Amino acid sequence: MSLVAGAKLGPYEIQSLLGAGGMGEVYRAHDAKLRRDVAIKVLPADVARDPDRLAKFRREAQLLASLNHPNIAAIYGLEEAEGQMFLVLELVEGEDLSEHLKRGPIPVAEAITFARQIAAALEAAHEKGIVHRDLKPANIKVGPDDDGKVKVLDFGLAKAMAGDSASGSGSSLANSPTFTAYSQTVAGVVLGTAAYMAPEQARGKTVDKRADVWSFGVVLYEMLTGKHLFGGETVTDILACVLTREPEWSDLPPDTPDSVRRLLHRALQKDPRMRLRDMGDAGLELENAGAEKPGIIGVVAATPVRSRVRAALPWAVAALVAMLALVGMHFSNELPETRSVRLSLVPPPNLKLNDSRPDWVVISPDGQKIVFSAASEDGKRQLWVRSLDSMEVQPLPGTEDPILPFWSPDSRSVAFGSHGKLKRVDLGGGSSQVLCDAARLVGGSWSRNGVIVFGPDYGALLSQVPATGGEPRRAGKTESEGDLEQASPNFLSDGKHFLYRTSRYIGGRGIWVGTLDSAEQKQLLPDGSDVGFAPPNWILLVRNDVLMAQALDLGSLQLKGDAVPIAARPPANPRPHGLFSASGTGTITWQGNWERAAQLIWFDRNGKELGAVGDPALVATSFEPRLSPDGKRVVFRRGNNLWVADLARNTEIRLTSAFTQFPVWSADGRGIVFDGASDGKSGILQKSANATGEAESLLPGHFFPQEISPDGRSLLYLRRGAKTRFDVWVLALSGPRSNDRRTYPLLDSAFEEDEPVISRDGRWLAYVSDESGTPDIYVRSFTADGKVGNDKKRISSNGGVYPRWRGDGQELFYVALDGQMMSVPVKSRGNEFEYETPKALFKTRMLDILINPAQYDVTADGKRFLIGATVGEAKAAAPTVILNWTAGLKK
Repeated sequence: MSLVAGAKLGPYEIQSLLGAGGMGEVYRAHDAKLRRDVAIKVLPADVARDPDRLAKFRREAQLLASLNHPNIAAIYGLEEAEGQMFLVLELVEGEDLSEHLKRGPIPVAEAITFARQIAAALEAAHEKGIVHRDLKPANIKVGPDDDGKVKVLDFGLAKAMAGDSASGSGSSLANSPTFTAYSQTVAGVVLGTAAYMAPEQARGKTVDKRADVWSFGVVLYEMLTGKHLFGGETVTDILACVLTREPEWSDLPPDTPDSVRRLLHRALQKDPRMRLRDMGDAGLELENAGAEKPGIIGVVAATPVRSRVRAALPWAVAALVAMLALVGMHFSNELPETRSVRLSLVPPPNLKLNDSRPDWVVISPDGQKIVFSAASEDGKRQLWVRSLDSMEVQPLPGTEDPILPFWSPDSRSVAFGSHGKLKRVDLGGGSSQVLCDAARLVGGSWSRNGVIVFGPDYGALLSQVPATGGEPRRAGKTESEGDLEQASPNFLSDGKHFLYRTSRYIGGRGIWVGTLDSAEQKQLLPDGSDVGFAPPNWILLVRNDVLMAQALDLGSLQLKGDAVPIAARPPANPRPHGLFSASGTGTITWQGNWERAAQLIWFDRNGKELGAVGDPALVATSFEPRLSPDGKRVVFRRGNNLWVADLARNTEIRLTSAFTQFPVWSADGRGIVFDGASDGKSGILQKSANATGEAESLLPGHFFPQEISPDGRSLLYLRRGAKTRFDVWVLALSGPRSNDRRTYPLLDSAFEEDEPVISRDGRWLAYVSDESGTPDIYVRSFTADGKVGNDKKRISSNGGVYPRWRGDGQELFYVALDGQMMSVPVKSRGNEFEYETPKALFKTRMLDILINPAQYDVTADGKRFLIGATVGEAKAAAPTVILNWTAGLKK
């Protein structure tokens, strides 16, 4: 939470905000004890609340505090006050070097003066075994004009924040805390830390002081030329430049001394074995520079790869750029004989990708066609297909509201999820056909033997079904249901083995190889990244928002060599599934990141905005807001954690620090029930709404809380049935059924029932069922002992989700499938329930209808709606097709 001027942290009074980034917020403050101004850096919550990382950070801070050098900003202490963990730092006046460079190149003599001081700071730190790992102009302060002193900031904090060992090994893109903060797609600018990373750091290799030498060289080059050495519009472009492009030595000023040119050539060697090893040597070169005459030294640099091939793929008239020799090259100084080519694909103007819901772009096994989901001008979202050599885009009939499409091995059919079903459609003609139930598809793969393996739902185990349809059954090893999830299956080329990923709330994450109709399985990796298979023998996975490839021995099912990067994307708002696909012809699709600002916004009954809760942000997951019984607070999800906001005071507290979802208020408003992990427990948990004390376990396993009855006796939750998909169950919280936390089914028909909500008088239950073929709203009577009557009434006629009651029970709200907020006046006369025709109130901008849990709640008087809504236009980078992606990769 941001601090305001006048706030106090122990003896430190906050004066102003100096800056913010991935390493925390920095404030100017006054130390009342020592009567001096200091800089206060408040640590990010993920560091301050992680005991292991915090312990490592303390040790690192102690080591850094030992640095005593005039060109290094000092660390005074690591302290805690008012619930905040923060560093007390030397306050360095002046502007940072990045601001200085906005005015253009720095005169050679002045640049050399600055460089000498930077080199001296690095040398002093390296002598104590400390590597900066995040050197860049923004971390270098230049004193006032009459001072001219340079100080390097944040020494070693990159390693400390990442929680690495003191050796500095294991560096990756994520090890730089500022990488996330600055790596969004911004046209025409260098994107943060990526532009200053040494090649070995960008590849996730071991980092030592030579990485600082590289970054020093980049900074010195930019001071002299006024130009970014490695720039681009996306992280992919920048990483490609770092790995493949040589500097434009002709851009150096003519009066650059030979020793400085020589220093730059030695510092900017991509192979760390060939790079300058010691910053002391750099200092000597700079000391000699003043006595030299400018000239051109006899160093022959590698010829930079400058040419860019413009592709004429008709679908992408706006932005078809084929980039040569990007990160598909092998990692040495040798140029490969073949190059990978990248095409950015933009759909026709009458179709919209990612306007309000996620879309997918998937290459066919023969590499000739692409199937993608998109919305037409009338808002109807369906699957479309096109050949790479054609301008024509053809709709596939019967594919409305598709999820995660995947191809048949002969490239003639496509399977996909839609409205709780797994379906297929043949390109030869005809509408789609239902294969089996799949509540919310989490990946699928079609074998050459006519078997489909798929993830039927979040938190479920993999199933298999014939490609012609039938009754699904377990795929591979059978394990008990609970908090295990299997997803993202991909058949290997033998049609028998398949890759998949697993996850649990506590432990159990991994990438595995399973076997059809066999208990045989083998773990390949301990992380739970999405996984794919690229013929002939590659697995694809995502690490730190970088698409990686690693060779797989198909005989022994053992991984070979190291994972190597193929492409990167901005990390904000990653999709959970369907990021990439591969053909058998060396072509990969890599999806653009869907960036959308969203916020909890208050609306009146006419759709007029009345205010907001919290700030807008790029989001990856739903808000799931639930108002407290008294309407004074709201619990909501941000990222993977739950937060509670006081609506009157506009303050927030964090409730959980691990994956949690589906929050529900207790009847008295004192506690919150949720699904997930907290305090070493997992399952359905309850925690005090003020975030004090440990979570209480109510029910182990992977279930989804939905509602607590107004009398507090019954918790309604969703449970997956063996054949009935989601059912509504009851956990008795009090009364005669609660002695052993008894559970029993409430709604368990052959159809899916979910999203149950009880009227405030406790007499009526509204819920969603798909028995009509689409999700619709139904109402049944509800009794105090937790039972439903047989008086079922269908309220919606054209589909609906997310029911909510007005406080007096005289009105029912729900969201139509087109996003309209609907109102239904109702009356109850004795045991009779009467309702009027639903009418539309306003069109919402709600996030992910049909995919996420409810994104809104309504006040007791029915006059205001708090909605997780998009802000501005959703934006997505165009999907990328990478041709000949294996060019130069060493298996």
